[in-house]
Amino acid sequence: MYSNFVPTHLLPYADQLIADLKALDAKPSYCPYCQYNQFYLVHDHPKYYRCKACHKGFNRSLNTPFYRLTPIEDLPVIAIRRLCGQSLFMIREELNYSIAVVKNRIQAIDRYMQTVYPELFQWSQNFIYAPKNELPQIIIQQVNELKTWINDQLNVTHANCPYCGSMKTNRITEKRAQFRCNQCWRYFSYLKGTGLEHLRHSDKWFLMIDLLARGKNVDEMQLDLGLCRTTIFKNRKIWLKIIQHQGLLVLHEWILGRKN
Repeated sequence: MYSNFVPTHLLPYADQLIADLKALDAKPSYCPYCQYNQFYLVHDHPKYYRCKACHKGFNRSLNTPFYRLTPIEDLPVIAIRRLCGQSLFMIREELNYSIAVVKNRIQAIDRYMQTVYPELFQWSQNFIYAPKNELPQIIIQQVNELKTWINDQLNVTHANCPYCGSMKTNRITEKRAQFRCNQCWRYFSYLKGTGLEHLRHSDKWFLMIDLLARGKNVDEMQLDLGLCRTTIFKNRKIWLKIIQHQGLLVLHEWILGRKN
């Protein structure tokens, strides 16, 4: 998923970073102290070896910022989440770690990137800590796709009756796509089944989408939208379902990752 955010010329560095982190749990080829290639496993979690020649202990994370971090299996997951722009708090919720544990791992990954992949590190810092009004191009694109789809739903001028199948229907409301059938005389909404039928305040839909994409918290959205906290929480959940149902998965993950 990080390939949707990392610039093309930096993708090989990002791929190699993830490969490096996964390799930390692999068996080393030789002792880093004396280069002797025979050693034995002392304990498995985390993997720790002892050389048969110099009798010193070591593992693959020796002389890296990850030494003494346990467990290390989660480091690739954290690196991928950060390259996707996820906040420290969302990673903490996903892995069920404390803030301090996640922060230590992020700092270790950043130090490693700064040393080994300085271009990727510089980009990641600019990307993660960019102002909330600066969005990646793919997010802007998917936000526009969502708004276009909403416009199409709201501005439809004709719809077949879902009850009798008649094509003789009239739109009876201007703001929401409500119709009346001239055959069976029943009323229906074109928005039914889209998720939009559960939302009110259609004049604020586009603004809320923009605020969600920018990672605004509930208090900030309350000021901008003039809605109560309960309505904002409810609408946020509905919008996430709509976005996922429309196949805008990058935008869906982005909004989840930017949650404060």
